[in-house]
Amino acid sequence: MAEILAVIRKEKSYELSGVLSERGIPYVSWTVKGRGKEGGFRYKGFLREKVLIPFLPKRAFLIPTNSPGEVVELIINVASTGNYGDGKIFVIKEGEVSGMKLIKAVVRPDKALDVVRALDKEGFKALTMWDVVGRGKEGGLKAGEAIYDELAKTLIMIAVEDKDVNKVIETINRSAHTGAYGDGKVFVCDLSEVWTVRSKKKEL
Repeated sequence: MAEILAVIRKEKSYELSGVLSERGIPYVSWTVKGRGKEGGFRYKGFLREKVLIPFLPKRAFLIPTNSPGEVVELIINVASTGNYGDGKIFVIKEGEVSGMKLIKAVVRPDKALDVVRALDKEGFKALTMWDVVGRGKEGGLKAGEAIYDELAKTLIMIAVEDKDVNKVIETINRSAHTGAYGDGKVFVCDLSEVWTVRSKKKEL
């Protein structure tokens, strides 16, 4: 069994949903925002280059499958436009690893931009993020008589080569840290394959 996580253009998500449904392929889908190695949508002016939109709306699809090759090909055929911003496909196969890792960091929403800026400064521009809710071992938060069993968080996901894992984790921990409960967690998992939807190539 393999797990496929595809992050594609939002305008292509409706077509992909339809094709997956027609073929009886189960999936879970949700809205995210992301950017590639370009660091967002850039405008090259006469004097300088400027980032106009740091993140673009995307749609994530989580697909469990016994036929990862066929599903990857299906996603690429539907979602590829040949332009930058088409997205990425991450494949996790049980017992099969490569020289890449998928890092998922759950951080305070008010620290998310600090994390993104810190990663950008270290040269890690390509990432995906979305709003989530969560709680730690404390079981939430109590404020007077009010109990909040889930708190707002931001999940930041970034794929890197093995050699960059420690640097990325250190950068996230440094920029997300406040020292108080609720700072979040960083999870690291093995990646089997990464595909670029635009180029239709197996590459990070």
